[in-house]
Amino acid sequence: MEAEDFQEELTCSICLDYFEDPVSIECGHNFCRGCLRRSWAQSGSPVPCPECRQPSAPAAMRPNWALARLTERMRRRRLGPAPHGLCGRHWEPLRLFCEDDQRLVCLVCRESQEHQAHTMAPVDEAFASYREKLLKTQHSLTAKMNKAMHLQDMEVKNAAEWKEKMKNKRTRVSAEFAKLHVFLAEEEQLFLKRLSQEEEETKKKQNENTLRLNQMITSMKKLIFEVGEKSQSSTLELLQNPKDVLTRCENQDVNYSFEVLKVKTVCRLPMMKEMLKRFQVAVNLAEDTAYPKLVFSQEGRYVKNGESASSWPLFSTAWSYFAGWRNPQRTTDFVERFQHLPCVLGKNVFTSGKHYWEVEHQGSLEVAVGLCREDIMGITGSSTMSPRMGIWALCWSSAGYWPLTGISVRPTKLEPALHRVGVFLDHRAGEISFYSAVDGEHLHTFSCPSISRLRPFFWLSPLASLVIPPATGGK
Repeated sequence: MEAEDFQEELTCSICLDYFEDPVSIECGHNFCRGCLRRSWAQSGSPVPCPECRQPSAPAAMRPNWALARLTERMRRRRLGPAPHGLCGRHWEPLRLFCEDDQRLVCLVCRESQEHQAHTMAPVDEAFASYREKLLKTQHSLTAKMNKAMHLQDMEVKNAAEWKEKMKNKRTRVSAEFAKLHVFLAEEEQLFLKRLSQEEEETKKKQNENTLRLNQMITSMKKLIFEVGEKSQSSTLELLQNPKDVLTRCENQDVNYSFEVLKVKTVCRLPMMKEMLKRFQVAVNLAEDTAYPKLVFSQEGRYVKNGESASSWPLFSTAWSYFAGWRNPQRTTDFVERFQHLPCVLGKNVFTSGKHYWEVEHQGSLEVAVGLCREDIMGITGSSTMSPRMGIWALCWSSAGYWPLTGISVRPTKLEPALHRVGVFLDHRAGEISFYSAVDGEHLHTFSCPSISRLRPFFWLSPLASLVIPPATGGK
């Protein structure tokens, strides 16, 4: 008898597997003891044979020792691997594919309790279906890989363009800092350090992006190779859990957001006004040095020239009416105050260091601000206000601004009009410079000899006014 016939004779018709503790009943049929008891327990009494339906008494069950020995012998013969194309459990041809377990099964397996509720398909149909799915997946993965490679090319191009942008930015930064090198040497290094930090951070991010794309491409190449091998394999090998490969392919996606590299560090140079504010000092007007017609308010930070040829008496009375306004106290010591020019000095006396303050003038009339020696209060004419007389000042109005050099110069017009001027003294360098306090634009610089004591200087034309804003930084 052939091995297949033996297998049929040694198989329980209930569990479709080799007998386990086989017993015979009155009709002569054999079953596993456990299968028979379970079958009879469900059927009740009398108990029919599960195969021929002939009644049989439970007490009539007799062990079939010969059948048990034959079954055990057959089991021992089949302890080794099943031949190619046969079920390893039943040694039957693998003719079906179980969709639920993703493996090939035989006809006996299909009838077993393990696979009763599972979806089955003939081997040739399952092979054609899954081969088509694998080929589609391979095509999809190839498209995704091409997309990732395109992104990688864009990253390389993007990095090259970014490096050029970074190079151009560094060149511009160095050029801007060169203009202000005296003040900005340390700030330039700090700015370049920030650029370098951004460069390192961006390089790190770009390297991470490149690594991520390389990993994605490598992973997809492996999957494509695996899918290719799977799709070209034999029927039995292709149907060894093909859904696992398909699931991994579907989960593989190009989750990558392309970002154009930019230089994020804004070229916001520490502008001159910001640098100058590091040396800003509070300046107040010394009313005891003022020309008698000057009036003050705001705790000595506001001054107005109240002198007018036609309306001064009435105007002076009106000014005096408001609270907080007052005329400076007169003194008989004319050497210590201005008697001929509408000028006033600041309380500050500068003997060393760097100092900066700002003066605001909103009107269209002429005013002048700067520094002077302490002994200039006896001068008598506006034409003598010049460095030669110990006054280094800048005059401005709605017509523009000009330095008081002792010679006639054409005003320089600014747009928008100049309303706020910054005065900077570098005592050690012997320089007095003037800037637009709005944007830090340089207006003029005087070179002055080594003067031990310098004081803020202010001159106002008739009815002109100016205010010294509170210091917001610096010392």
